Amino acid sequence: MNEIDFRIQKINQERDRQKLYNWYRNGREHKMPSIMQAALKRAIDLRAEGFEPNDDFEDAVFHALAGYEIVLSIKNNRRVAANRTRGLLKRRTPQEALEFLVNVSNESYGFQTLADMQLAEFTFESVVVRFPNLFTPEQIEKAQRRLDDILENRGEDFVYPELTKNLF
Repeated sequence: MNEIDFRIQKINQERDRQKLYNWYRNGREHKMPSIMQAALKRAIDLRAEGFEPNDDFEDAVFHALAGYEIVLSIKNNRRVAANRTRGLLKRRTPQEALEFLVNVSNESYGFQTLADMQLAEFTFESVVVRFPNLFTPEQIEKAQRRLDDILENRGEDFVYPELTKNLF
């Protein structure tokens, strides 16, 4: 096991958000995107633990919500809850909420940023594609098209944002 893999393994076991923030900052300082990705993924996992999913689909939805909230927090430089999306999930089933998001919304800051960070698996579109039995062929096609477009057009020059405080 190389040094990077060892560090990622440590990150994947971390439960302290402050330490994850430190991993992210150190990864950015030393230009190690795989370390920053691992810290972000683990922060998303920890945030998603706060929800109580009934199955794998709901777990994926809550991970997507957690990913979205973390990138919104980075954008706003403060911890943010995606109140409109949370409200949508309270008013509708997770499946209905994703149907609505895929049918109505256009590409968002969260979608773009998660893709740029190579964390597209935490987008709502990715959840739709992973659970095709729950969605119409049109919804799956639209979600897949968005994912393909964003991944195809993702620039190699993405710079992970500098965080001045713990937003995890």
